[in-house]
Amino acid sequence: PRPFLDKPLPKNNFRYIHPKEPIEIGGFRVTPYLVDHSTPEAYAFLVECKQGPRIFYSGDLRAHGRKGFLFENLIKNPPQNIDALFLEGTMMRRGLGKFETEDDVEKAIVDVLKQQQNISFLISSSQNIDRIISASNACKQTGKVLVIDFYTAWILEQMKIVSDRVTAMEWDNVRVYAHYGHDQALKNNQDFFGDFRKRAYRHRITKEELSQSPEKYLWIGKMSQFKIMDIYKQHGPINIIYSQWKGYLEDTSGKCYEAERVAAYRDDPLVNYVYAHTSGHAPLVDLKRLAAAINPKQLIPIHTEHGDRYCEYFDNITQLSDGSTFCV
Repeated sequence: PRPFLDKPLPKNNFRYIHPKEPIEIGGFRVTPYLVDHSTPEAYAFLVECKQGPRIFYSGDLRAHGRKGFLFENLIKNPPQNIDALFLEGTMMRRGLGKFETEDDVEKAIVDVLKQQQNISFLISSSQNIDRIISASNACKQTGKVLVIDFYTAWILEQMKIVSDRVTAMEWDNVRVYAHYGHDQALKNNQDFFGDFRKRAYRHRITKEELSQSPEKYLWIGKMSQFKIMDIYKQHGPINIIYSQWKGYLEDTSGKCYEAERVAAYRDDPLVNYVYAHTSGHAPLVDLKRLAAAINPKQLIPIHTEHGDRYCEYFDNITQLSDGSTFCV
């Protein structure tokens, strides 16, 4: 479910799971391993049962984010005697490219903001928390203000449950823009959202304020907001920092709403188009390091479009089809 529709967990009912604290679930013993990903609270899991196999599920993970040390810790102290490793392979056939780390992305955003004479838009997922932190850090370094919408502000509100260091709408260099649809959703569901709308309006920025000094702002936007981006061309060339998978721009199925319009910005004379993105997933070189450290009896591809290529890089591959049953 989308976080915008999820009810926030009361702080007094939230139980933080330590990365090494096992949990008993029925006849299973599950040990969570906190891992580096593009959002907080991502875990890999060791699943055990009495006198049965030991399974390690990688989940989504990487070594090049803000918590890369978690990946290195896993390499140094891997789970032992693993019968089956379920290993993700989102980046099986892709490299990291120019932006190898999250810090590289942050530096690229800083470079754009230092030179900007009009507003900048960062096209990125509101659920990519590391990217929002990169944007917020870049604004601090350059004296700019970060503009987020209600949806993004609501997600960041949930992040307070686990960390007070994640960017929040209350910060001095953050403002909230009220899209009509989001505003109506909050008004129509006050029992659900509580006083969130009231608090968000304390940090609101209007389109009139934005138009007065657009060069002061970095706006985290979506591809669907191209009409807003076009408005600011009247003040001169705008900066668009595309910070998500390039493949979305090539989509022709219609699933990526307005991808074609945003792709056209690459050739727009009134747009300074900048690509700055690093994946939330590990490239092949790190996946091989992890597999070697764990040394499982079987390795099973998951979350990949290239399960048939695992045998080229790993040993003891068991490739499964969706919906199939597998016994370790």
